[in-house]
Order: sequence, then structure tokens, then C-alpha cells
Amino acid sequence: MAGQTTATRPSAPSKRGRLPIGAVLALTLIAFASGSVSAQERDSAIAQFEHLEYTITWPSGLPVGKAEFRARDLDPGWRLEMTLRASLPQIEIDDAFVSWTDAGMCSRAFEKHVRHGAKRVHESLRFADGELERSNMEAPGRGPPGRTPIGECARDALAHLYFLRRDLAAGRIPPPSDVYFGAGYRVRMEFVRTRWLTIGGARQLADEIRTVVRGPASEHAFTVYFGRDSAHTLLLVRADFEEGPFSMQLAEEEDE
Repeated sequence: MAGQTTATRPSAPSKRGRLPIGAVLALTLIAFASGSVSAQERDSAIAQFEHLEYTITWPSGLPVGKAEFRARDLDPGWRLEMTLRASLPQIEIDDAFVSWTDAGMCSRAFEKHVRHGAKRVHESLRFADGELERSNMEAPGRGPPGRTPIGECARDALAHLYFLRRDLAAGRIPPPSDVYFGAGYRVRMEFVRTRWLTIGGARQLADEIRTVVRGPASEHAFTVYFGRDSAHTLLLVRADFEEGPFSMQLAEEEDE
């Protein structure tokens, strides 16, 4: 990853079983909005109180929404949050996700609150004793929760995002990994090239990484750009839809 490489144009993702725009926007940011604070190890890798913000842009270049991430050190463990709000033609998106982890970023619980137009989902995941318990928060008394066997240290999408920081900051591409965002998703990354980007009026060197997220019945590919700074900061995400390319760009961090 250290040197400039010749890029080859990635093949277009299959349209079969592609995720809805709202779901891809959420998964894109959750899966890869990491590595933006420090390249140090474990406890000092994430600020005690961290706030990151991204701007979501329509293919015409018009900003249509934003996503925000917050991390809080609970000593031990972490509380990780993401909100996503966007106004797209014919649909409003208003999502919120919360993750609770142990000190090693292994998931304890995850909540998913999604509103895409008239569609609403309120779901909880509980990770314990080698099992993932998935429950509908809107109808807690309607049938038993779904249960899935998991490994000793399974991770929801937010926990996985922060855990990946060390590999990305160290210049390593993590191997394919399973993340849980309700259902399980397989995330795979491939380095493409190093190039210059203009972010906030400043030119920055960035690594371009091709990314594929595959679920039980859907798949989507997109491209992420990580800065070559010591934190390997995520600078830009681009995802292609029938309407054209969407982008999500790191915005200036606001004061708390």
C-alpha cells in the first residue's frame, strides 16, 4: 500500500439482490468510517469522547444529509453511536444505531432504529454465551427471538468498525470478516491504488479501497478512500446507484 499503483477499473456490482439506497448508506458508513483519531494501540486509539461527521451528497452534487458517529469510553467497554439523516427524492431516511462493547470491542448489545419513508424497524441484538439473540423491539411478545450461533468475540457493525482501526492505520487490509447489522454480512476489501484527493479545499494523499458487503440475499460494492495520515482517516466514500454516484465525505468536526 505504500507506493503508487496503477489502478484497474473495478467491475460493476451485480444488480441481483442489491440493497435499498437507505440500507447501503447506513452499511457503507458503519462498515468503514473508522481510523479517524489516532494510530496508537487499544485504549488510546479512540478518544475518550469522539465525534465524527460525514456529509452525504446526491449525484448532482447537492448535499442531502449527514451521518454522525460518537464513541464514549465507559471504562471498561465502549458505547458507540451512529445517526444518519437524509432527504432523498420520494423518501426520508432517519436512522440511529447504538452498540455496547467490552474493552476488546467484542459486542454485548446492539440496537437498530430505522425509518426509510413508511418503513420502520426497531431491533435489538444481544451477544452472550456463543449465541446472538435478535428481537423485534416493537413487538416483544410476538414469538421467541431469533437465535444464531456466533464465535467467542462476535461484533456488530459499529464494534467491527472501531476494531478495524488498528489494521487500517498500520497499513494492513483486514481479511474478509463477518459483521452483524441485524442479519450477518460478509465484508471484503481490496486495495486499488494510492491517489490525491481534494477534501475541504486541501489536497491529501489517499488509499483507494474497493469494498464489497454481502448479505443473506443482497450484495453491494463501493469505494472508500483513507488518508495517508497517521490515523488513516476515512476521507470519502463513493457508491453507485441507478440514480448515479452518491458520495459521503468527512466534514469538519464540530465542537461539543
